[in-house]
Amino acid sequence: MKEKPEKSNRNFIPVSISDSLKTVNKKFLYKFGKLDFTIHAKWGEIVGKFFVNHSEPLKITSIPISTDEKGSTIYERYLHVNVSPASAIEFQHFQDKIIEKINSYFGYKAIKGIKIRQQFIKEDKISNFNKNINLIERKGDIKKVLESTPNLSNKKLEESIVKLGLSISKEEK
Repeated sequence: MKEKPEKSNRNFIPVSISDSLKTVNKKFLYKFGKLDFTIHAKWGEIVGKFFVNHSEPLKITSIPISTDEKGSTIYERYLHVNVSPASAIEFQHFQDKIIEKINSYFGYKAIKGIKIRQQFIKEDKISNFNKNINLIERKGDIKKVLESTPNLSNKKLEESIVKLGLSISKEEK
C-alpha cells in the first residue's frame, strides 16, 4: 500500500498590508519622530514659496529644562535649519512667524526657537513644493484657456493657442 505524502503545513499566514508596514513606519518614526516628519513634509507650506528654495529643516533638538509634579521631564525643542547666506537675514526676520505657524499647526508649543545655520542649499535638495504649486496653477490656467477657445481639430494650433493664453495670463498676474 502506498503512503500518502504528508501535507505540508503552511508557514505563511495572510497578513494585512497595514500590519506588515507597522515595523517600517516605526523605524521612520523613531528615526525622525512625528514632529520632525511633519515639519519636513509640510516645510513648503510653513515657510512659503521663497524660503522653500533657500532653506531646509535639519533636525529638532530637545533640551530638558525642568520636571513637573509627576516627575516627567519637560523639554524645550529647537528646530535647526540650513539657510542660504543670501536669505539668512530675511529668514531671521521672519523666524517668529515661522515658529508661530509651526506651533499653530500642532496646536501646542511644539518649537521654542529656531537655530539658523548658514549653508548653501543644493538644487537637488530643494523641495518640489514650488514645482507642485506651479503645476496645479498651470493646469487650472490651461483649463481656463481651453474653455475660452473653440474646439479645434488641429492639435498644433490648439497647443500654440494654449501657450499664447498662458503667456498672456502670466503678464496679467
